[in-house]
Amino acid sequence: MAVSINKIQFLTNKASGNPIFYCHGTDVDHHPTLSAASKNGNIVISTKDDLLFKVKKNPQNKDRIDIYMSIEDANALGKEILALTAGTSPKAWPPSKANPHANASGNMALPNISASYFSKAIKVSASTDSGVSMSKTDCYVNVDVETPHITHIKMMGKEVHIGIALNASVGDHDPEAGFTIDVPVGELQTTKGETNPVQKVEGVCVMKFEMGVAAGLGLLLKGMK
Repeated sequence: MAVSINKIQFLTNKASGNPIFYCHGTDVDHHPTLSAASKNGNIVISTKDDLLFKVKKNPQNKDRIDIYMSIEDANALGKEILALTAGTSPKAWPPSKANPHANASGNMALPNISASYFSKAIKVSASTDSGVSMSKTDCYVNVDVETPHITHIKMMGKEVHIGIALNASVGDHDPEAGFTIDVPVGELQTTKGETNPVQKVEGVCVMKFEMGVAAGLGLLLKGMK
């Protein structure tokens, strides 16, 4: 079963010349979801293959994936994962001592983080049909419980955030890929100079976990409050 999420974005280091790829559930025709499946003795959590992303200007210095979902949707995804890992001894996701605020970049304040956990995935990858891909094997995956900073507009309440740092992006974004379209003014970040028309391209994110780690993730997400 596909579980709805609030947002997923692929960030690339601006030095690559590539943009940010951004999918928010409130944007017209954007329907971000995550699905869990058992494949070859592992658990794979992925978006649909043709998820629609808005192409945005890039102020970032990182290559990473950020996923945001409501507490209720995190609970639902956790239950899906636990059903697939029934009979597997879960490996705990310990609390993280990392300080994201110390490494913040870009021009937006970070949310308030009330809890943070981590483990490792076998491999995580992201790609777009405009020619950009990112991936990393044996990579850290962080799961945070967050509430919005006072300056945040899109984030309206408590969310679960999954963040994964990847290797540098490969390939060059094709500015002619996908399609361009005028979106409602409310979707534009006019304070940052965003104007119509905007480019949209399809993309996909895939996260592969060892069964015990996945079972631990299922327990963690199911128990979020």
